[in-house]
Amino acid sequence: MKIKEIVTKWSWQILAILFMLLYLGKGCTSKKITKIDKKIDKTHIELTQTVDSLSSEISNLKKEVANKKEVRDIMENVMLEYLIYEDDLDKGKTSLSQIKNKIEQND
Repeated sequence: MKIKEIVTKWSWQILAILFMLLYLGKGCTSKKITKIDKKIDKTHIELTQTVDSLSSEISNLKKEVANKKEVRDIMENVMLEYLIYEDDLDKGKTSLSQIKNKIEQND
């Protein structure tokens, strides 16, 4: 019986304390949420910068690969022409002057 009397006598005070605790608990939660939001924003900025730098590096590498392919194609064409001219010279089909004329016409 004592418990029932204590509860009825102090019920408003108990409820007020519980509401205060709930109010303070929500305030702490919102502070935690704002801290987490700030961390997320900071991480988002760092990730964005990292992705941007990686994409620029990839584009630079693509340009380098394209340049290397162009150089390789030019070298292959030069070597192929050299082999063709060398073969023609060995067989006596063309002379050096004809080869020089062809090269000058291509330039």
